Amino acid sequence: MSGSTGKWREEQVLIICPGSQTTLAQMGCNELTPPQHRFPTRMFPDPGVEGQFRPFHTYKRPKTTAGVKGEGEDDFDWVEDVDSLEGAIYPIQAGHIVHMEAFLAFLEHVHQALTTTYHNTPIMLMASPQWTKADCEVISRYVFEKTKTPALCLLHSGLATQYGLKWPNMTVVDVGFEKVDVTCVYEGRVVGHNDVGPGNVRDSEKADEERKRGISGGEFFTKKLMELLKEQGFDHEMAEQLKKSPVCEVLPYAAESKELMELPTEGGSATGSNGTATSSAAPTEGPKIVTTVVGADDDLGIDGDEKVVNEEGVLDVASLVVSGQTREFLAKQEKLKAEKAKAGRKGKGQETDASAAAKARLPNSKRTKTIFHYEELVTEDVPVAPPAAPAPSASAPAENGVSKDVEMADSGAAPAASTDDAGTKPDEPAAKTGGEQAQPATDAAAPPPAAQPPAAAPATERISRRVRRDIEVGLERFLFADRKEIDRIVTTIYHTVQGIDEMYMRPSCWENLVFVGNGARIRGLKDNIMQTLQARHLISPSSATMFTSELPSNIGTPSGTGSQTPTGSFTGQLPTSSSVNPLLQAATTAASLGVPGGPQGQIVGADGQLQTSHHFHSQTPTNIKLATLPTYLAEWTKNGFEEAMFLGAQVAARLAFCIHNLDPAGLEAQRSMSFNRVDYNELGPKGIRSHSMLI
Repeated sequence: MSGSTGKWREEQVLIICPGSQTTLAQMGCNELTPPQHRFPTRMFPDPGVEGQFRPFHTYKRPKTTAGVKGEGEDDFDWVEDVDSLEGAIYPIQAGHIVHMEAFLAFLEHVHQALTTTYHNTPIMLMASPQWTKADCEVISRYVFEKTKTPALCLLHSGLATQYGLKWPNMTVVDVGFEKVDVTCVYEGRVVGHNDVGPGNVRDSEKADEERKRGISGGEFFTKKLMELLKEQGFDHEMAEQLKKSPVCEVLPYAAESKELMELPTEGGSATGSNGTATSSAAPTEGPKIVTTVVGADDDLGIDGDEKVVNEEGVLDVASLVVSGQTREFLAKQEKLKAEKAKAGRKGKGQETDASAAAKARLPNSKRTKTIFHYEELVTEDVPVAPPAAPAPSASAPAENGVSKDVEMADSGAAPAASTDDAGTKPDEPAAKTGGEQAQPATDAAAPPPAAQPPAAAPATERISRRVRRDIEVGLERFLFADRKEIDRIVTTIYHTVQGIDEMYMRPSCWENLVFVGNGARIRGLKDNIMQTLQARHLISPSSATMFTSELPSNIGTPSGTGSQTPTGSFTGQLPTSSSVNPLLQAATTAASLGVPGGPQGQIVGADGQLQTSHHFHSQTPTNIKLATLPTYLAEWTKNGFEEAMFLGAQVAARLAFCIHNLDPAGLEAQRSMSFNRVDYNELGPKGIRSHSMLI
């Protein structure tokens, strides 16, 4: 059965990492590069077949044949609108598969888009921690029966991150779209997991309400921005762009501040609890925005100069030229320049310039207001001009109208004739039919062709153009980082690591924290979470001296040289005085009589006998820090390791499918990493529980 494993080349493996909004996919793992394809994780119901799904919104459009619209079933065309989101179904929400049929159809869509053969493409599929065993079984049955794949590997997202970053022990904090997953990994196995977000909600009627109360991650911060900027007319797309822009950031944690962050102020103005400045002084950071709509009869004067010059001194040449007052404006500017130079001799101008330059050099975290550049994609239907017809000859208007009819109904062969032919040949049939009576008939028939263009719909073309708007934003770009939400994330991390049963595993998980997920790209979010963890849960090793005041006087205390060996002369059993806390007594006894860090320690039990305990005794974190990221992958260093789970899926795919010439123990381990078709025929879909990388 194991003979079918490890027989594929690296370019044959299909890697799929589904997400709530975007799915990362790539064909081949021979190059450890960022994902080549990003599919929106959504499907649309097929209006033609009930129970089927399509990757794009599809609608009917009537056929137009010879200017007549059809009315029957065969007179309609099915058209795909790749930009429309009408009727979209998102099968994954907050990590849970809420619509299995749509998700399976989505997997088939990705498989068909990237593969050319069905029978020789093993699949590496990253699984979310929220997927149940029943979900994995349904997925494995569908993959083997529909895609004809030879092997399938389900990989836990936390383990995928570990394979990508190569730390044997770590805590993975995955900040996703509507959830935050915290997974503790120790020596290649998941030892703890928790998540911040809604529960497994499958009832569609309760899903929206539950998700509104419990969502976390990037979507929570987006909705917070929308709430703060509601008065300025911000919609979801504007808030999302603002969240991703450099002007939006999470300020460092400040324990002494009321808001737990130091908000910028200006001119001595205080900042209230809601982040609004109480001073009436107008901010000067950032250029002044003036929106001017120019019409046919607008009068562009230079009243106030703000229409052509902003506060940074940038000249709007276009507005100046259109105004027609270039000479007056230049004269005024020269006068102002002379006055400024005169004031500079007295020392006042230098102070003004220095103050303006200093304000321009302020970082974003010190500015009360700044400019946000919002880019919007506008799609509109523009009428298309018909192709220009060949210009008629000079003698054509003098004819009886036959040449016009030929030009409108034919492809333009008549205008190509010579002038002499056009002047003689049309007269010959007119003479045979009674030339003087044929002329009024032709003139009477001329008006109907002229009335046809209004009846036909004008040809239009849909074009898209990008429009940029400059919007001034204030302290809302800092206040979106809700303190309660960050506290939820910090508390979840603390309880997940401290919830590991084996205490000796906790220090390694505390010392290697990794933040992944595109929600972690928010500027300053990782630093704020780490600062909050260190401020609230970190216990310094030097704080152990606080217990020495409660120890009996005849017990030696640790020396200050860094040695952990007691230096006292105590040789007997500890007294069991009621004045000493028994828990403190047990802890200090274990530290003094045991060997910290060794394989075993000895403590004194209630009966005074020495007992064996585990070698690790610390129950609180003494070191919390971020894991060091690799630097040998230049493309990933440039892209960022927020998508490190995809890198780990590539590495795991090599191990599961592409390594050859292993010893028997290695072959058995490799066989248990993936679920091949032979095992599927033997064990059925339940075999995925033991032939995968989910735990």
